[in-house]
Amino acid sequence: MIRNCNIMNKTCVFRYAIGFIFAGVVMTACQGSQQQAEVQQPVLPELMPQMPVIEAQPQTTTMLGKVVATRYADLSFQTTLPILRMLVKNGQQVRQGQLIAELDMFKLKNSIEVVKRQIEQSELQMKDVIIAQGYDPEKPASVPAEVLNTAEVKSGYQLAKEQLNAAEHELQTAVLTAPFAGIVANVKAQAHELSQPGQPVCRIISTQDMAVEFRVMEADLPNYPLGTAIQVCPLAYKGRQYQAIVNEINPIVDQQGAITLRAKLAETHDLYDGMNVEVLSIDK
Repeated sequence: MIRNCNIMNKTCVFRYAIGFIFAGVVMTACQGSQQQAEVQQPVLPELMPQMPVIEAQPQTTTMLGKVVATRYADLSFQTTLPILRMLVKNGQQVRQGQLIAELDMFKLKNSIEVVKRQIEQSELQMKDVIIAQGYDPEKPASVPAEVLNTAEVKSGYQLAKEQLNAAEHELQTAVLTAPFAGIVANVKAQAHELSQPGQPVCRIISTQDMAVEFRVMEADLPNYPLGTAIQVCPLAYKGRQYQAIVNEINPIVDQQGAITLRAKLAETHDLYDGMNVEVLSIDK
């Protein structure tokens, strides 16, 4: 009996201990659930801090390029004569038709007078030839073409007319004028020195036809279709920007895998042919 009672007492104690432990576990789990619930409670919108909205900024690609004159004219004389006047200097603005330089035209005018006298003499000889062929030189319509041509050659009239045309042409080219409005560059002559036929005296650059030439890699070409707007920053003028529009693509890929593009400048003030610039392309 005593042994059975002890066993029963031990069993009761064991059951009591198990129950106590279970109760503790349940309470701990409830407290954990309550804390987790408190943590997972959403924050009310009015209590959330207002975060600033950051907009994506466009990426800017920078390339090097050069200003190029797309319209210019090298002026030169065609006759070796002393230069009488040189009326412009580098950097001077000129208007269309403005006098640039002229030669001493005394010899040219004198040669024209000499040729004119030769023509008068050859005309008399030509008439004699026509009369010898049985035709009236005062009625050229009645003279056959082959007879008239033979008379002009034999009398020297035809040659004299050609010489007169050449002399008049030399006289006209003895005066250089600006073919269009622009700026003077590369002045290489001065008054009183002999002109050199075909050698440029100066260059006239149209300031209204300036562009920027730059190169892009073949893979980037789709980013620069005709009409693309770019910004140009001359290295000589820090902080100054010019606007340009891509208007020409050279359809050749060079050995470096690049393609040359040109963009027409909207404004050309203070820009010179060959000036180095930075080309800014904004990737939107």
